[in-house]
Amino acid sequence: MAEADALHANPESTQRVHYGPLWGPQFQALVAGGTAPLAVLVCHGMGQQVRYETISSVANAICTEAEARGGNVQPIDVRLCSFGDEFLPRAEVNWTDANQQRHSAHVYEAYWAPLTEGKVSYWDTIKFLLLAAWNGLHFCRPLVKSCFFRWMFGGPKKLGISRFSWFGIISILLVVALQVGVISYVAVEVGQQYKAALAQSAPTFLGHGFWHLVAACLYWLAPFLPGIHSIVNPANFHDWWTSAFLLLGWFALIAEAVIAKYFIVEYVGDVAAYVSPYKDSKFDELRQQIQTVGLHVGKILYGFSGATTSPAPQYHKIIVVGHSLGSVLAYDTLNALINLDTASPAAHKRNVAARTGALITFGSPLDKTAFIFRMQASSKQDWIREQLANSVQPLILDYGLYRPHTFCWTNIWSPMDIISGSLEYYDDPDVPINDPRHVQNMIDPKARTPILAHIQYWNNPLLREKLYDSLV
Repeated sequence: MAEADALHANPESTQRVHYGPLWGPQFQALVAGGTAPLAVLVCHGMGQQVRYETISSVANAICTEAEARGGNVQPIDVRLCSFGDEFLPRAEVNWTDANQQRHSAHVYEAYWAPLTEGKVSYWDTIKFLLLAAWNGLHFCRPLVKSCFFRWMFGGPKKLGISRFSWFGIISILLVVALQVGVISYVAVEVGQQYKAALAQSAPTFLGHGFWHLVAACLYWLAPFLPGIHSIVNPANFHDWWTSAFLLLGWFALIAEAVIAKYFIVEYVGDVAAYVSPYKDSKFDELRQQIQTVGLHVGKILYGFSGATTSPAPQYHKIIVVGHSLGSVLAYDTLNALINLDTASPAAHKRNVAARTGALITFGSPLDKTAFIFRMQASSKQDWIREQLANSVQPLILDYGLYRPHTFCWTNIWSPMDIISGSLEYYDDPDVPINDPRHVQNMIDPKARTPILAHIQYWNNPLLREKLYDSLV
């Protein structure tokens, strides 16, 4: 009792680690009573390299919202689940709501970050951005509403393009060109500075005092510190301030180049690796590996992957969540699971569409991938190819079959997030926009910091509310 009281008194120490089967007898007994736990499958976004980070973020978001609505949240249990000869980690969230109803959710993660590490170069990413811009400009017209066609919901659908899209693409091109120029300039200058430093004689340190040592080091490093001579021995006060300002400006330029290159490779590079293979590219195998990660976890949760020593889970409701590039993986994973279910014999079907309670995407580039990278038809032969490409995306084939009334697709985005956007290209334009089967696009009013808005959703109320609503 003393230990239990201590755990409750210190919430930070309430997370407990357990080991056991993925679906034990304690859960099986709850199925008949309709109180068995639900499952959440979350696909992390680009640049998120820490394993279990998204499991923790989603579990904490559910707990925070449950407490905000007057619920009583139990300590989070962390379980390493055995399923056959492998292990699958999850967080178990249990709470009682304000009406004294008990709820339980198991949070799983499709973790793919290590697959892209070191696979995408800086120039691969630049080429990807230029190709994306070129494809986008092909369909856009400045200050004129234009359109493109996409095969979905039984035929070619005419989808609108904003009259401002052309200017948006041009703006991105200019920013990319500026960053490439800055990074190239810094790289060339640092290279020249390095050569100048090597051409000097090495500083001598023996037999001299401390200040001589400092001066010798500064002298040897002088090529890397433009204006340092005027700072150490200024001709006048104005000369000192000018040299100091130029030196600080140089350091700031280096920092900007390093940060920009990191962002381009680590964030945009992940997108390049995953999205480029919609056309033939060297990343095709990598994209298949990423998709396999999502599909593997999904097959286990929906009960497709049977193990002789472990019972398959019987989650009657599963929520699929995807942030950033993870939303593209979540979309592809859910489509693949529906296709697997459709192709399975009757005895092996798992009713994927009916058991999927919600698809929640946030910070999603899905509309951009549909617009720029999906194959566009210009001839009858192209339309055959387009039909084949979209036949593996049942979520855009038939509302009645693959988006039942129990299924809700919520997309959270922000105008301050250059990666995300409202999803308009995954619904039938002939169906009224207020139809509940449409993607429910919502702007997060608290994700308002330019660029950083892309990761601000995690700590904002809107995502927590939608996660919680999908579980109760």
